[in-house]
Amino acid sequence: MNPVSSPHVDDRPWYRYPLLWLAILLPASSVIAGLTTLYIAVINADSPVVDEWYKEGRGINRSAEQEQIAARLGIGLVLSQVGAGVQARLTSDAGIPAPELITVALRHPTLKEKDVLLTLHHQGNGVFRGDGALPSMGRFIATASTPEGHWRLYQSGSIEDGTVRLGHATKP
Repeated sequence: MNPVSSPHVDDRPWYRYPLLWLAILLPASSVIAGLTTLYIAVINADSPVVDEWYKEGRGINRSAEQEQIAARLGIGLVLSQVGAGVQARLTSDAGIPAPELITVALRHPTLKEKDVLLTLHHQGNGVFRGDGALPSMGRFIATASTPEGHWRLYQSGSIEDGTVRLGHATKP
């Protein structure tokens, strides 16, 4: 066989071919990107959906009825920071008797660690007091209700001058 007519045989090892590395790096980078995405998804996982969604849906209808009752009665609640606690004044156009306890939840729209849950005890003359602190400022979604569930105030808003006004509460 003539050395001129024989095909040229490259004696380089496999790792010396640049196109081979290109063929290896493209799928390898996809695997690395996929693993990185998986890591981010696991670390920042959302909370699971409620398993009993049907019961939750029925509860929403019940809450809407409680909100309508509060609107018909003209119930308003003004929350303010007084010292180390929170004071609230409950007003009503219908003159309903004051409950012994009111639960107030101020929920931040996006950050759960900024949520505040307050339990306020009746002190007389429509004044309620409880331990805790109102958020200094920002947007919130507020819910106020009695343990018996006779009425419920629900609205979104912002804290102005350290005061939260819910329902038919008027500015002084």
